[in-house]
Amino acid sequence: MFTLIRRFMKLFCLEKIFLLFFFAICIVACGTVEPPEADERFVPDGSLRFTLVPNDNVPGDSIDANLAHGVRIFVHPKAHYELSFDKDVYAQEKPQLRLFRVYWNERVKNYFPSWVRTINPTEENGRYVYNFVCEENDRAIWVTSLNDGDDFYSGKTRNVRLKASGAYSKHFSINLIVAGKIKDLDVSYDSLAQMLQQGFDRYYTSVKVDTVYVRFANEHPILGKKYPKTEPWIAGRTSDDQMMVELGGWPEPDVYDALDIVLVHRFKQEGLLGLSDLFGANLAGGSGSTVVVANHNRQDGEDMVISAERIVYTALHETGHFFGLRHTTATYSDQLSNGDYSIFDDGFSDTPYCFEKASTKAMRTKKNVVADFRQPFHQLAPRFDISVYPKADMNISACPDAPNIMFPMESDTKVVGFSAQQLEVIQTNLTIMPH
Repeated sequence: MFTLIRRFMKLFCLEKIFLLFFFAICIVACGTVEPPEADERFVPDGSLRFTLVPNDNVPGDSIDANLAHGVRIFVHPKAHYELSFDKDVYAQEKPQLRLFRVYWNERVKNYFPSWVRTINPTEENGRYVYNFVCEENDRAIWVTSLNDGDDFYSGKTRNVRLKASGAYSKHFSINLIVAGKIKDLDVSYDSLAQMLQQGFDRYYTSVKVDTVYVRFANEHPILGKKYPKTEPWIAGRTSDDQMMVELGGWPEPDVYDALDIVLVHRFKQEGLLGLSDLFGANLAGGSGSTVVVANHNRQDGEDMVISAERIVYTALHETGHFFGLRHTTATYSDQLSNGDYSIFDDGFSDTPYCFEKASTKAMRTKKNVVADFRQPFHQLAPRFDISVYPKADMNISACPDAPNIMFPMESDTKVVGFSAQQLEVIQTNLTIMPH
């Protein structure tokens, strides 16, 4: 009897020790994970009109002024981010950075933030620096807020920068997607694809385009019936979505993770030759995955044919916007779209901007035409239908940045290409995009 009791007590003690050991492990493991955020005081309360683009050299005054109460950022899976700004020597506390995931509700036209993490800064060379890695499964919209413990941070946040880096390939492919009937194209589609390949090989020297595929929207396995090859496609009129987003992410394994350049007859708006999101940054399907170019330009009620050479140049320029490059000299329409009138150039030291153009009202004629890029998350930002034209007496070819592909207007100056700093941004931003 006593032997049975001893055995029972021995087993009970061993089981108790095992349970205590198990709970200890759980406590240690759980201690390494941040608890759910319960403090609702620092949920972003701004308008979220402004977007901080990775590796952008000129976020501008609006980003600086709104960082504490909420600006948007893109994040991509596995990418590393470093957000920083100048330290305010008059501020009492080091500000915490809180990041929130944002869900857009189309029905109510509003966003809903959900806390992701809180980060304390390090100090480096007179700047507060916040490092984090995106652990999302897909690209997402995050929003910032800063607090000093009791309230939103009230110190100055000057010269805000967001650096990003990734480990994805420096190679990518392109789908040239022909939508509807293309009239008066002066080369074959295969020749146009070859010209695109040559253009990218010549100018996008920091990355590599492996192949330019030709695809036809009327042959799309799901949407083909929507795009008859007998009717010219007018982006913005035949379809409300000028970006033709539903054609992004062509449903074939070898070409899904590619940049989709959609060729249409023309845009609804006059004067528009191409369109991209500023930092579309998506080599799969969905928003931000397409660049759209046209082979006709509407001017004074008439369709003017665009040559294949000019179509290729437009595609090269718009793809620069896709990778996050701004115009070398900001136009008035750029400033309206940004909502920030402090931005006059792209911030690169090796792309001097055209002071003559930027300092006058030469580019401030309003027309019913959109600019050639859209702000990211355009559903959260105001839209401006603005076109820009130079004064008749202004020689834009004399601008020092006229030879650059990202110069906002066509000129008689021979195109040289991108600057070294622009090429570095193209390469860096490509490596943060899953493909």
